[in-house]
Amino acid sequence: MGHRAQTYVKVFEEQQVDQALHKNINFGLNEQVWAIRRVRKVDGEHVILDKDYISQRLVPGLSKEICNDSIYEYIEQELGLSISFAKKEILVEEPTAEDRELLDLEGFHNVVVVRSQVYLEDASQFQYTESRHRPDKFRFVDFARRR
Repeated sequence: MGHRAQTYVKVFEEQQVDQALHKNINFGLNEQVWAIRRVRKVDGEHVILDKDYISQRLVPGLSKEICNDSIYEYIEQELGLSISFAKKEILVEEPTAEDRELLDLEGFHNVVVVRSQVYLEDASQFQYTESRHRPDKFRFVDFARRR
């Protein structure tokens, strides 16, 4: 959208999918995932919090450095995988304590939440992301064709 953006990785760790995580992110129980928290700074303000879970089985070798740059470029260019499609849900929620800590929310009482399940060409889900946006910096554009 023509803005200067920077990414800061706040959390990068390995995690095993437990029962609570399983019901929310649709990965297999006990699957190993990369758990990542990234803050997006746009025009000097922290306006997006990305909470990513990425399959270690499908996306091996991920690092904090890659997450500071481009995860998708790594997946497609280095691993040679094809990202195919995503299922997204968009809602508005009250900010969590984590949102208030990591985002510049002064004067805002809601965040726009985009929950995405992202799949490879073979229909394997490799990523679940919850992106939490400050409402004044969020823009949704859709194109739908019937037939």
